[in-house]
Amino acid sequence: MSYKRLLVIGLIPLASCCGIIGCASAQSKESARQRIVGVWRLESRTVRKGTGEVVLDPVLGKSPSGRLFYDAGGNMSLQMMRQDRTEPISVRSNPDETKNPRIVLGYDSYFGTFDVNEAERTITHHVEGSLFPEDLGKDFKRFFTIDGDAFTLRFTSKSAEGSEVTRTLLFRRMR
Repeated sequence: MSYKRLLVIGLIPLASCCGIIGCASAQSKESARQRIVGVWRLESRTVRKGTGEVVLDPVLGKSPSGRLFYDAGGNMSLQMMRQDRTEPISVRSNPDETKNPRIVLGYDSYFGTFDVNEAERTITHHVEGSLFPEDLGKDFKRFFTIDGDAFTLRFTSKSAEGSEVTRTLLFRRMR
């Protein structure tokens, strides 16, 4: 076998290893924004009360369903629902039912754009459309962590009773 041929045969595995190492290195250098892009499945939403007690979110229950979408163009969409929602009374039989929150109780949905602040580890959802009109035009700032295929959002809000609580949403990347 010629020297050139041995050199080429020897360099192919070396080049492959360098390529693999280069790819792994490139993945570790991805920005948080790049790692967030994709489709995420909601696994849980918990509430930490002012007392420190952590409970399941009363609106979504013990096994919520949901999808969170982020695209590379900066668009996002979130839909979440409680699995054991009850059927409302027919709107046709009771026109006032259209304003009854029971129709949407246990469901939340909004869409818009997003920005990531890597230094603060925050993501801000700029709401352009929402199930709830009072949310239109609002910015929802969330703290986030990414650990492999786990994505966590955390934010502070008011409970139904008016006390401050911290809500934590755990998502898994869908493949």
